[in-house]
Amino acid sequence: MSTRLPLSCSVGFNAQHAPMGAFMSFTCGNFGSRGGIGLQIGHPGDQELFVGVKEGDRFSEATLRCLPFYAAAVNRSADAFLVEQAGPAEQNVAPDVEAFREDEISRTYSWATDQWQAGDLSFSIESPFGSIPDPAVEGEQRMREGLLPAVLAHLIFDNTLGTAPRTAIFALNHARPGCRILEEGLGSYRSGFAFRRESGVAAELRDYTGSESGVAVDAAPFLFMRWSPSDGLRERHNPVHLLGSCPGFGFEIPAGKKYGITLAIGSYLEGIETNGLDGRYLYTRYFKNLEDVLQSTLDNAEKIHATAQSLDAKLDNSALSADQRFMIAHATHSYYGSTQLLEVKGEPFWVVNEGEYCMMNTLDLSVDHVFWELEHNPWLVRNLLDNFVRRYSYTDEVKAYQTEFAPTSANVQIDPSQTPPAPDEEQLNRPYLRQPGGLSFCHDMGAHNNFSPAGHSSYELANLTGCFSYMTQEQLCNWILTASSYVAKTGDLDWLKRSAGVVEQCLTSMIHRGGEVGFAQFDSTRCAGGQEITTYDSLDHSLAQTRSNVYIAVKSWACYRALALLFRSLGHAADQTRCEELARKVAAAVSAQAVDGVLPAIFEKSSPGYKSRILPAVEGCVYPLYFVQTGFAQSTLDAFFASSEEQRMYEVLRTHTRTLLLDPERRNLFADGGIKLSSTSNNSWMSKIAILMHVTRKFFHLDADPDVAAIFRKADAAHLQWQTEGSAYWACCDQIVSGKGMASRYYPRIITSALWMK
Repeated sequence: MSTRLPLSCSVGFNAQHAPMGAFMSFTCGNFGSRGGIGLQIGHPGDQELFVGVKEGDRFSEATLRCLPFYAAAVNRSADAFLVEQAGPAEQNVAPDVEAFREDEISRTYSWATDQWQAGDLSFSIESPFGSIPDPAVEGEQRMREGLLPAVLAHLIFDNTLGTAPRTAIFALNHARPGCRILEEGLGSYRSGFAFRRESGVAAELRDYTGSESGVAVDAAPFLFMRWSPSDGLRERHNPVHLLGSCPGFGFEIPAGKKYGITLAIGSYLEGIETNGLDGRYLYTRYFKNLEDVLQSTLDNAEKIHATAQSLDAKLDNSALSADQRFMIAHATHSYYGSTQLLEVKGEPFWVVNEGEYCMMNTLDLSVDHVFWELEHNPWLVRNLLDNFVRRYSYTDEVKAYQTEFAPTSANVQIDPSQTPPAPDEEQLNRPYLRQPGGLSFCHDMGAHNNFSPAGHSSYELANLTGCFSYMTQEQLCNWILTASSYVAKTGDLDWLKRSAGVVEQCLTSMIHRGGEVGFAQFDSTRCAGGQEITTYDSLDHSLAQTRSNVYIAVKSWACYRALALLFRSLGHAADQTRCEELARKVAAAVSAQAVDGVLPAIFEKSSPGYKSRILPAVEGCVYPLYFVQTGFAQSTLDAFFASSEEQRMYEVLRTHTRTLLLDPERRNLFADGGIKLSSTSNNSWMSKIAILMHVTRKFFHLDADPDVAAIFRKADAAHLQWQTEGSAYWACCDQIVSGKGMASRYYPRIITSALWMK
């Protein structure tokens, strides 16, 4: 197994272990809480996990010692069946279990492997990843390998120095009824249990005494299913009771031996799982049932293990610090737990669910996932872009306000952990004229497996000025940047030519929304009396407001530069020139706002955001950097900043970033050294911090300054603590308030940290 150094931080945090595209996670690690197998949910599962060992054979009276992955000693499901005259076997369901102490447990954690060690007990989970195959070009065997809805685990006990037998177990105590034993379909010398037809575990016994990879033993692990693991172990006559809630496997390790079980932990949802559009999992084309999934996992265990080890080695051998490597590993585990590859009307349909909220293909997450997905699955990015155009796009108008409005402290979000204030009636009733808008895209495609109606998201509502309002301008930018990144990575000119009309409409829409300065001067009429917001929806006005926002301004500049490259690839010279002119116009407008070396968050002086200072001002710079790295149209950073206006904006943004990071008053740093995106909010997004750090290092090269490098090292350590202590139950949390995960939990977007591998 792994030889990397154990974690030096707190080891009691949850991590997701997920296959690709199955919207399934096996989650464990947080001491004293439930986890296990979770399907199509935005939080850990509902099972207690018992992984442990005891002295003697299975029937011994010794105490079972387990890793502390359970909330209580027993699920009292049996109580419903107990009566005064019940026999002693049914009454004695309290488990005789003792948890290993934290100081007895070590943990190593990498890109595809998570391993715990407690004395001579080792438990590891492997969830390798790679390219998801395209069924249009790949055969059945490759599809089975790529869409296998399962992860692999190993429970090993080393009794080579022992003088008496030991017994080890793996069990899941379910909060809901429905457990069953798998009687067949797994192969020889294998045991299995399932929860109804949707998920299950199969095990194979191996002898590791003289072999690192183990040798199969001609005996299956024994099965039990009672109301506790100790009850199941000790029961001589009826170890399996169909009313039991805690199925599991056990195996005895003779003195002088090292034995273990290899575990396949998988799922299989066989029918239509979505509403609005009828979608079933694409893997059901290639696997016939749950038993097929579990058997295939065990049959291919050595290959799965080798792939996991290779991925771990790639991350371990990178030049990144231990804190940075942890963040990438943690983000990757969480990202795949939200992924879902469906089949809709006979065609693949890619979905990434938004963590705890389970919103489907949230476009302001998709634009951040794009760098990871293009590295592994470019065809799925194309699938996403096309599905937004076909079903989740719309055309609107924009509002030209006839009166000024100055927000007051009474209607500005100050504390993002509290309910936002109600919209100001004066603001909602501002008179406006309608002007042409244009094409844009929905915030998302639905939520909780319910596709929303065409042209509408699950999130966006009218007559709001904060959370749940429309993100029309930003989603337009996001589709443009995702499309241009796709073409940059793949060179897919056939797709670009088919999409040329959409690209033209995007430019028209950008121009209509930009007014005289070129970026975000109006709100969509879809807002009715409300105003547009950004992906930083629960922040204060420093980032929540779209109109005249520096973050949106620089992102709009990146859009014009991206559109110019798309039109160049299409041979549309006039459109290319127009986009380059607009990019210079936006750059000049941004630079003109600089005051004492920094930029205000909102350019409207009447807004409270005018006094805020935000680090995401530079976020849009990640796209030209990506275009250069991919060689899109032979781009260079010098070419992007060839004009005097853009050169000036580059210098302004660089100075802005350095000034905020080195601010003596530390207004953009938390007390623990973590990055604070806005000087006026204690709310930060880890995914956006990752982009900021990448741009700061690779675009502005500010980490050459020892002071900036030191700030980032301390920030990396703080960010790790945010995840392992502040968000320990939630596996991976994006939205952090003063070091604690308060929202955007169980989240995929922190995969932006993988940019650091570049």
